[in-house]
Amino acid sequence: LISKPYIEITLNLLARFGIAVERHGWERFVIPAGSRYQSPGSIHVEADASSASYFIALGAMAEGQGIRIQGVGADSIQGDIRFMDAAAQMGAQITSGPNWLEIQRGTWPLKGITLDCNHIPDAAMTLAVMALYADGPTTLRNIASWRVKETDRITAMAAESRKLGATVEEGPDWITIHPLPAGHWRRASIHTYDDHRVAMCFSLAAFNADQVPVRIEDPKCVAKTFPDYFEALFSVAHTASPHIPVICIDGPTASGKGTLASRVAAQLGYHYLDSGALYRVTAHAALQAGLTLEAADEAAIAKLARRLPVRFEGEQVLLDNVDVTDAIRSEQGGMNASKVSVLPTVREALIDLQHSFQRLPGLLADGRDMGTVIFPNAPLKVFLTASAAQRAERRHKQLILKGFSANIDGLRADLEARDARDMSRSVAPLLPAQDALQLDNSSLTIEASVEQVMVWWQSRQVFGA
Repeated sequence: LISKPYIEITLNLLARFGIAVERHGWERFVIPAGSRYQSPGSIHVEADASSASYFIALGAMAEGQGIRIQGVGADSIQGDIRFMDAAAQMGAQITSGPNWLEIQRGTWPLKGITLDCNHIPDAAMTLAVMALYADGPTTLRNIASWRVKETDRITAMAAESRKLGATVEEGPDWITIHPLPAGHWRRASIHTYDDHRVAMCFSLAAFNADQVPVRIEDPKCVAKTFPDYFEALFSVAHTASPHIPVICIDGPTASGKGTLASRVAAQLGYHYLDSGALYRVTAHAALQAGLTLEAADEAAIAKLARRLPVRFEGEQVLLDNVDVTDAIRSEQGGMNASKVSVLPTVREALIDLQHSFQRLPGLLADGRDMGTVIFPNAPLKVFLTASAAQRAERRHKQLILKGFSANIDGLRADLEARDARDMSRSVAPLLPAQDALQLDNSSLTIEASVEQVMVWWQSRQVFGA
């Protein structure tokens, strides 16, 4: 019998609910006739100990104040909590309380160990990646069950570790991983084999000393057990802004840059910034505060913009937790945004706010000056264009679908007037960055436009095979 700790969990919980199972070794279990469930009154449902293993490992590796994990402690009934003992053997400093753990880096580099992992078959996979940060080889034994999980995990962990530059030996029920010292890490694209644990384990390779990037293929496979794993990871991980990738998509009004940027962001799992919405929200907030959108109120508008309580939830734009999406997306909202965008101090006030959207794992920013002013060092800049006639037709369809009346000739005239104003303004005029790639989507579907941007992006993010 393998994975005995999971049998222990079942027996423990049955006992709490009044079912006294007769155990005959690990061969036979008898539930007495007439057994009845009884409420334990109050019961704490523990967090998943195997999911906690990734953050225990991260705490053992991370500089600074370490990691606090809520929902599970050292007295857990789950066998995988014993992963913390293995992490401590490798050098982690761990303290525990009622349903919480705190982990800090202790010995560094970590210590290579030899361990029988039958009692932690799933969580032991995390040790294989921790081994890359050790001072000597780590051997994990009694892991034959790895061969018959979602994939052959011994083969998978060995193959992907070698991509990173590690030396690995493997046998029928064991694996030995040699560490990767600084200067020997290789950037790699990690194949996940549709295995959630492979994806989560190798995300920890991104914290390598050489700061080489690691790509996790098919990250959504983590949905099997931990759908928001990467969001949780990025909430506690930090890096310097220059290391966080940014893709800029600039272009004139109604060119489709918002739709394109949000689609690419969703495909990459990046954050999304609609910079135009910030100007629309600023204008909306200014009018609500009784201000005009003229230069006479520029200082007051800038003050308001500096503390703008705005956030994005999908396609919704919330101002101080009030949905203002429809209000700012109107044609008048666009004209108001164009008025405040020419005010220099307002633009300065919004620069820091826009920079704050550059968070892990990356950012898709669309607007008119993302690549020229806000993120001039972005590794990919796209300038999206379409004919005025095509943009007017698209805008007309959008307004009609939303129940607004609109005249297509008037829309085209407004767009051309706004283009002229945006291109001729003295502060951050609308124009492509010198290193921007131009994309005319007048006759392209949104799918074709997304595919083109993805091709450009992948060509600039070269990983090993």
